[in-house]
Amino acid sequence: MSDWTPFIVGLFAFCAMGGIAFVFGQYYVRSIHLNRRLPATPGSASVESGGGQGSIAALVARHFDEKRFGIDEATRGKLRLTLVQAGYFRRDAINFYVFWRLAAVVLVPLTAYLLLQFTAQNTAPPLKLVAIVIAGALGIFAPDAFLSRKRGRLESEYRTVFPDILDLLVVCVDAGLSIEGALDRITGEIAKRSRNFGINLAVMGAEMRAGRSFVDALGSMADRLIIPEARSLVALLRQSREIGSDVGEALRVFSDEMRDKRLLRAEEQANKLAVKMTLPLALFIFPVVLVVVMLPVVIRVSAMIHTKL
Repeated sequence: MSDWTPFIVGLFAFCAMGGIAFVFGQYYVRSIHLNRRLPATPGSASVESGGGQGSIAALVARHFDEKRFGIDEATRGKLRLTLVQAGYFRRDAINFYVFWRLAAVVLVPLTAYLLLQFTAQNTAPPLKLVAIVIAGALGIFAPDAFLSRKRGRLESEYRTVFPDILDLLVVCVDAGLSIEGALDRITGEIAKRSRNFGINLAVMGAEMRAGRSFVDALGSMADRLIIPEARSLVALLRQSREIGSDVGEALRVFSDEMRDKRLLRAEEQANKLAVKMTLPLALFIFPVVLVVVMLPVVIRVSAMIHTKL
């Protein structure tokens, strides 16, 4: 029976990796379909892939409902907002989050065990146990770290696109459109530049068509975008409507300020480049230059020493 153990473990690992590849393939196909449809129907309220639920999605919907795992309403709302901020707009995103959390807790220690079993068989059992425990901790914290990293990347993307959105809003408002009509008009153009920002604008348009006020829908979108510039825009439009000032002029001034901030951020990144290049220079380039310069000297000195000897 022990002779069959490596074969059974290897077969189980192969099936697990195949299942992961299948899930990623299904997600990639749905993302491509969504990316193709969104610019063509910018005002559509549908921001999910809709039909074509695969077997994995059906499995997750059937067995990984968040209500079965004791997630209360408040925690579910916070988790839903976190997933939306990370770019996951599916209705069942929480179910997939629960599935991947459990899969990471099981698969990461299992992978570590298999690697130790086939590549480091002579390792002491306590060291193997420590490695498996570390892998288990990594499986617990890796999904949240992944979401946090993706939120940071989307935040940087939103800050880059935001001044362009304001410029388009200024053009549309100056052309005679209302601020609501301007946002609906630019959704398709923004989706070509940033898919996730386009989805947020489409969701905002769907909320307004469902009866929500413009300011409330804009505030909800600012919460999803997690950038202070969006909250500043909400405050600006709310004050402009309350006091009756010119929205176009306020947007023009705000747009100039956002473009200046984007330029300052670019200059800041450029100034950090010299400091970031110090470590690669010291580790990779400087030793090579030192070897190239000193090698002829070392060869001559060694030749002279051998000649005298």
